[in-house]
Amino acid sequence: MKCPKCYIENPDDNKFCRECGTALLLVCTKCQNKLQAGDNFCGKCGLRVIEEGKEESTTPTSEGERKHVTVLFSDLSGYTAMSEKLDPEDVKEITGRIFDEVSKIVSKYDGFIEKYAGDAVMALYGADQSHEDDPVRAIKSAKEIHALVQALNPQYEETIGQPLSMHTGINTGLVVTGELNLEKGIHGVAGDTINVAARLSNAATAGDILVDHETYRRTEGYFHFETLEPVQLKGKSNVVRIHRYLSAREQAQKIHRLHGLRAELIGRTAELAQLSEAVENLSRRQGSVFSIRCAAGTGKSRLIEEFKAGLDLNKIQWLEGQTFPYAQNIPYFPLIDLISKAIQIDEGDSPKTVKEKLESSLEVLFGKNQDIAPYIGSLYSIQYPEIEEVSPEFWKAELQKAILRVLTALAQRAPTVICLEDLHWADPSTLELVQFLLSEIRHPVLFLCVYRPIIAPFSIHQIEAMAIPHQELPLQDLSLSEAQNMVQSLLKTEAIPKNLQKFIRNKVEGNPFYLEEAINSLIESDILVPENGSWKVSRAITELEISAT
Repeated sequence: MKCPKCYIENPDDNKFCRECGTALLLVCTKCQNKLQAGDNFCGKCGLRVIEEGKEESTTPTSEGERKHVTVLFSDLSGYTAMSEKLDPEDVKEITGRIFDEVSKIVSKYDGFIEKYAGDAVMALYGADQSHEDDPVRAIKSAKEIHALVQALNPQYEETIGQPLSMHTGINTGLVVTGELNLEKGIHGVAGDTINVAARLSNAATAGDILVDHETYRRTEGYFHFETLEPVQLKGKSNVVRIHRYLSAREQAQKIHRLHGLRAELIGRTAELAQLSEAVENLSRRQGSVFSIRCAAGTGKSRLIEEFKAGLDLNKIQWLEGQTFPYAQNIPYFPLIDLISKAIQIDEGDSPKTVKEKLESSLEVLFGKNQDIAPYIGSLYSIQYPEIEEVSPEFWKAELQKAILRVLTALAQRAPTVICLEDLHWADPSTLELVQFLLSEIRHPVLFLCVYRPIIAPFSIHQIEAMAIPHQELPLQDLSLSEAQNMVQSLLKTEAIPKNLQKFIRNKVEGNPFYLEEAINSLIESDILVPENGSWKVSRAITELEISAT
């Protein structure tokens, strides 16, 4: 049988893996009952075992589908000591409690549990439904899983004699999926990406989250990492570049990689001029709303960055709330993000600290009158007895009024820009709140509503009802000449190799983000190399050379 941890084949009569020493006992994913090799059904709850990946094939079938996914493999440190000192029923209760919460965390980020194996869990992100931020979702899941076990640890540490903690490996790459039906529990995934995730988990020490280089590249704008020495993992002929997760960044950098070449802003002169004119109008107490609408990669975030960089933030107040793909199901996320930044609530703050910061900030804005604190505080899951009995409809109406009062009070401090970015990922409650704010706010502010055209946040009637004038600011792809100028800006030369020009014209076209990323990918893969102050193409360019993102 195959080891559930390292995937090495073992004789059927082995009780422990000959490669890593893991007990060759499977665990029912529904009730955590221990299973023996050869079991087709769980003897306790009747779940069919074969359909839970027990006989996972490493050979792709004709029905297999190749997908880029992120694999999370997380192990419970202290499991052996716990098994030695506690009754098996107690061990089962503890692990069942942990893995029940783990499944909720994974599900929250749209991943799914591929399997449980004793003290380990394997989860996939992007196999059922791909997201552009699957690696981010995996790391956020790992953070919450680690925090979950850390919070439970005081209950068991004294009894067990050592702390419980998790250690996690995360890897992003290609797998082959078999039939995938999450409702029936049918899923089979094979590929080296899974093996590497398991090896990274084995290499991690208690509390560590180790990620491969691809996961690091796709998440370095969101998190801080420590780059470790490359390691030789079992079964790998080449060393693997790994990174240790440290912490979340205070401000996520979504718009470009942190390393590599970057072009000047090309083709957005008219749009910048319109936004600059709107800021000047604030001094004349004239507010405005801009709907900045464009497809992915067209440059809306870059435009916002350049616009903000040109402002004197000592005179102009910038309030910003961002939405992320993983937060689509979190009500009011961008408004929570905006308020947190405005009153300096940090991600790691305790509930007590959050409450103190919130109430002291509201006191500065409104004096001792704290009638809106319960409604704003409820966004942070702070309990206030005075609103426990109110109806959901009343709570929503009072929350909308409270947010309006807070933004108005903040805007009275200085000419204010309120930027709500990536509203296409916002939940319906947020969109309804934004519509309310724009119909009710009377203080002159500059609202920037930034989104992709997959949504239409405002109807014609709602635009007509806005308290301040509304303008659309759609962004288009760059023209061929603008794309050429962007490449020249990236490479700091006007002499662009002809085969590179042809590739850009035929394959990349005018999407500025993809253009920038494609050039950097060609440089990183040593296809585009510097030569005598210019550049040359060292070999034929194919789409396979471009990053999977």
